[in-house]
Amino acid sequence: MNKTLVIGNKAAELRQAFDLSFAVPPPQTSQEIENLLAIRVAGDPHAIRLCEIDGIVTGRKVIAVPAAALDFLGLVGIRGDIVPVFGLASVLGYSEPPESLRWMIRCGTNDPIGLAFSDFDGYLRLPKSCLYAHEDIDASRQHVNQVARTETGIRAVISIPLILATIRNRIGRTRPTKE
Repeated sequence: MNKTLVIGNKAAELRQAFDLSFAVPPPQTSQEIENLLAIRVAGDPHAIRLCEIDGIVTGRKVIAVPAAALDFLGLVGIRGDIVPVFGLASVLGYSEPPESLRWMIRCGTNDPIGLAFSDFDGYLRLPKSCLYAHEDIDASRQHVNQVARTETGIRAVISIPLILATIRNRIGRTRPTKE
């Protein structure tokens, strides 16, 4: 075999390997991250997945209206919508005075609901490996199906879909699913 042909073939192989190295995605070195809001409900540390809410607001005046639902606090304007507001502590089974509810999250895009709570601790970016199912979650914690291990301790992760389903069941207004 001709020496020039062998070198030419080897150069072509190296060029192809070099080009293909840019077509392959870089190796996955970082862990998957979960974005959470760190909040307190009646003084207890909790977390909410950022992907389960539409936004967070503060300083909104809730207009009280008569209602049979004990968790219902009133109505508020958020992003051009009139949104019913429920006390998150009350839905979770805590007793917390409504006047201490400073923060509110908006949940659900088609039929939004506001959930009011007392304290906002901040934003957390945790590896998904820091979230785990907790076997000791009792029936009173039915809206919590995971806990998050943070630098400051353990936080119960509230499932917003479960909260919304509970509220909609309590007020007797379930939306049909889109087919």
